[in-house]
Amino acid sequence: MQKVFTAICIAALCARAASADTAEIRTEKLDGSVTSQSVELSQMPDGAQRVVIPAASIAPDVKYIDIVHELAKAKKGNAGYWVFPRGELGTFRENKGFYRTTSPIMPIFGVKTDKTMLMGVIKGLRFEYEQRVDVYNGLYAVSPRFKIQDIQFKPYEDIVVDFYKLEGDDADYSGMGRLYRKMQLDKGNIKTVKEKIRDPKSPVAYYWDTFEIRLHVFASKPRQPGDQTPETEPPLKVFMTFDQAGEILDALKKAGVEKAEFCNAGWTTGGYDGRFPSLFPIEPKVGGEEGFKRLLKKSDELGYRMVCHTANTGAYKISPMWSEDYICKMPDGSLRKGETYWAGGQTYRVCLRAAWEQFIPQELEKLAAYGMKGSHYIDVFTAIMPYPCNDPKHPINRKQGAEYERKIADKCIDLFGGFSSECGIDHLAGHIDYINYVDRVMQAMKNSKAKKGKRYNLVDTVVPLWEIVYHGIILSNTDRLTQNHTTRGYSPEKENFLFLKMVEFGSRPIFYTNKMGNVPNIARAYKQFQPVKHLQKEFMQSHKKLAEGVFCTVYGDGSETVVNYTDKPFKYDGETTAAKDFRLYNPSFWSKVKNLFN
Repeated sequence: MQKVFTAICIAALCARAASADTAEIRTEKLDGSVTSQSVELSQMPDGAQRVVIPAASIAPDVKYIDIVHELAKAKKGNAGYWVFPRGELGTFRENKGFYRTTSPIMPIFGVKTDKTMLMGVIKGLRFEYEQRVDVYNGLYAVSPRFKIQDIQFKPYEDIVVDFYKLEGDDADYSGMGRLYRKMQLDKGNIKTVKEKIRDPKSPVAYYWDTFEIRLHVFASKPRQPGDQTPETEPPLKVFMTFDQAGEILDALKKAGVEKAEFCNAGWTTGGYDGRFPSLFPIEPKVGGEEGFKRLLKKSDELGYRMVCHTANTGAYKISPMWSEDYICKMPDGSLRKGETYWAGGQTYRVCLRAAWEQFIPQELEKLAAYGMKGSHYIDVFTAIMPYPCNDPKHPINRKQGAEYERKIADKCIDLFGGFSSECGIDHLAGHIDYINYVDRVMQAMKNSKAKKGKRYNLVDTVVPLWEIVYHGIILSNTDRLTQNHTTRGYSPEKENFLFLKMVEFGSRPIFYTNKMGNVPNIARAYKQFQPVKHLQKEFMQSHKKLAEGVFCTVYGDGSETVVNYTDKPFKYDGETTAAKDFRLYNPSFWSKVKNLFN
């Protein structure tokens, strides 16, 4: 029934003649009834066209609200494309289907047609929507869908969506990225990599031109569903001790890895994801507190930096700190479970308000007492949307959950110098130094094709929209696909492809290791990175396809990289890029002069 209603409404919306300055608001209620109305857009001082749906006007029985700008519609065969926050891009080539992202990493989307380039920015209720493209009978509609029932509270702020018409050289996804970057920087709470480099207290000043190596994992338990008790807890398997990790550091230094920040994972009691939220005592089977101190000393002696991996969103009943008092509650009072089970068993969502009030600051302070300085890593904060808690003792909605994440990030910055997390959801953009990877869309598309899946059948490719916004602000790796690119035992061809993908997207490498055998492979990646490492401090200004399999990325200092995935050499600007290789075009004299004033 849901698909039928969606199809009918897409057909109606796309068929209706309307002004380019209007949008359709489609509302579906719990009983399945659907209404649609056309609204005039309000003109804003910055040129945006705005839709506002007051929170007070949203009835309790509303299930979804879709907002479709008249210029966010197209027909099969039209020129142009739609583009989503990670850079998922699709041309108008299908008769039917849909694609959605339930955790938009940036609150923006775009639609380019022969009429204009439209950019939508969600400015109200951003944590409560999914981004969609729906196709029926060759008619495309691109819209944010606000999931009202999933809020679990009354809507706590107005729905606000601003639409911008981009023109001239800005009328593409690169222009979208530049505009949204400007919006983010104009808020005044985001520092660029260049600004952080000038601050000797910032961890970025040390590692901006190198990469992160995760000592992952020291120890872990096998994953099994259900709750664990002391009697049923699986045995802990040790993969590496602290002293063995010190030997890996020695070997990396000898192999030529001069600078790196290391992040310890699986050092906590019960190993990796074993007994969270408990961190202590430091797991005795991998060396305990004394072994941990020896590793920190070794890191300092070698001129490296070292931090730790912790988590605040998940808890296990096996934890010595377990209490239902800080667990999120569902509207019916039951415990909010995580999506799956990990090494500690079934996960339960931690209410960040309750955890902040009860133990998080104290646990971080205890860890900081060991003297580490760097970008402390907290898992999944930027990988999943903040979630609500309905416990009457400590209720929070998603927006308030995000505010507690900011408090925790600020505490990390105060104690360790910096903060890092997993993916690219940008509500912590003003607090974060680096992320492990932007998203896993590339990996998922690869796996989907291998399994003949249909989830990504509307997606043609992925472009570096997120990087155009945040390169030169947040250090990152491109995708789950491009992590560990030299250590997975790939063929030379596959390794080279992944490295070229990172060059195209301005990525820095990242590695997970607990094996001495990975040392020469990480050292090889360190050497690979040297010719392009200086670009980490530059904004990414544009990205474009020069020919089939050939892409050019332009940076704020005038540098350009041309990546050639094909079997033939490619000539650009008087120079030739070899087959399956890249070429760096250094900035001209005048671009260097211009960059001095940036």
